[in-house]
Amino acid sequence: MMELNTNKCEVITVTRKRNRIVHQYKLKDAILTPVEATKYLGVTITSDLKWNSHISNVCQKANNTLAFLRRNLRVNSPKLKATAYQSLVRPLVEYASTVWDPSTSKNIYKLEMIQRRAARFTLNRYHNTSSVSSMLQELGWTSLQQRQEISRLVMFYKIHNELVPFNSDAYITKCTRSTRAVHTQGYLMPQSRTQQHQCSFFPRTIKMWNTLPVNVVTAPSTEAFRLQLTKGNNS
Repeated sequence: MMELNTNKCEVITVTRKRNRIVHQYKLKDAILTPVEATKYLGVTITSDLKWNSHISNVCQKANNTLAFLRRNLRVNSPKLKATAYQSLVRPLVEYASTVWDPSTSKNIYKLEMIQRRAARFTLNRYHNTSSVSSMLQELGWTSLQQRQEISRLVMFYKIHNELVPFNSDAYITKCTRSTRAVHTQGYLMPQSRTQQHQCSFFPRTIKMWNTLPVNVVTAPSTEAFRLQLTKGNNS
């Protein structure tokens, strides 16, 4: 019996066609506003299904939060600064990243720059000659790209083991037999006709999943699987 607020309702058309079919949608006799981008559960979705807008919004919010910490957290404790970054900034760039994990070098760079700035802030080293790579190694921080890859693989592990409510049969197909390139728990690569689909969750993650060792994909629990992936990235 909840009343919908028509002022907060919008219409977005997802299509690759140049000449779109224009239709006027109404709700309670109110004409809904057509938009090119809208937020759904905190994720910016655009009509072309690209993640540039969302990543730009995320980077801006994360950089603003990091600047706030730099202005107000005036302590000489790297541990406290690292905790502040990991608690207040990094969750912003990792929220729902299994959906929008970037595939272009430009967007990957924009995200990694946030953590590189955080490393300088944490260790209070702002000189141009200071090596940020050495700082990240000293702090023990893996790249955001690696963390996002692990998040995607963990989500796929949950789908594979039916630990999340998802009808995987409608989207992916298990291999009927193993080959040299694909283990016994592998999946067929989905066919992609567009760049957006090729860079989406299932095609990218299945490609990585199929290359993992059998002892990793058959880990007895989610945490054991995550630990195996983390060891692999640190080795």
